[in-house]
Amino acid sequence: MKFLAHAAIAALVMCVAQQAHAAEIKVICIPAWKASFEPLLQQFERDSGHKVTVHYAIFPDQQQQIEAGDFDVALFAAPQVEDLIKQKRIVAGSSVNIVRTSIGVAVKTGAAKPDIHDEAAFKRTLLTAKSITYTKQSQTGVYLTRQLESIGVMDAIKDKLILQPGGAMTTPAVARGEAELGIVLVSDIVGTPGVDLVGPLPQSLQNYVTQTAAVGAAAKQPEAAAAFVKYLASPAAGAVFKAKGFEPAK
Repeated sequence: MKFLAHAAIAALVMCVAQQAHAAEIKVICIPAWKASFEPLLQQFERDSGHKVTVHYAIFPDQQQQIEAGDFDVALFAAPQVEDLIKQKRIVAGSSVNIVRTSIGVAVKTGAAKPDIHDEAAFKRTLLTAKSITYTKQSQTGVYLTRQLESIGVMDAIKDKLILQPGGAMTTPAVARGEAELGIVLVSDIVGTPGVDLVGPLPQSLQNYVTQTAAVGAAAKQPEAAAAFVKYLASPAAGAVFKAKGFEPAK
């Protein structure tokens, strides 16, 4: 199965690579992609001859690079990409929905997994936890703050919240034992050693976000960028994303 997946990726990449010379492709995206990109980029670079460099950061921390036009491919939530198209920072018609993300709960590897099967159980778990962490300024963090306020637990848990200032910090904090619970994208949990996935948030609190890839309007390597976007949308790449905690785009 693995051989067939690699063969499919190779065939796809070799086809699109014939249309462009070897190039350096600059990608900007959220940290949730890192675990998936490690195997995928190796395959893409090997078969296409292109070099891919990635800047991982939550969307608010990418603004300087976005404003400078210093990227070939942007990979963010669909509404953010749509805004960039309106700002003429993304090539209209180049965007492709790749996967969707969901939010889950993490504990340190080997720790007991609390009950979060429905909203009531999740609230009880939050109230009894010793410490809880999530990323404050990310899209997920902003959403979580609203949800915690809406279910009436924010005042009770605010003194035990550990709010992370940037991406890729929540799950490592749980792995180090600095927080009992982490609330973050499922893909972050699956991709971080030292943590276990308790499960996704209850459906009443869940937030599914479609992640979209597109070519930058000021891309220095537009053909290679388009080839990379096509590669990310391939079934073989989709199998890797699924294994890393992403879901198919709807």
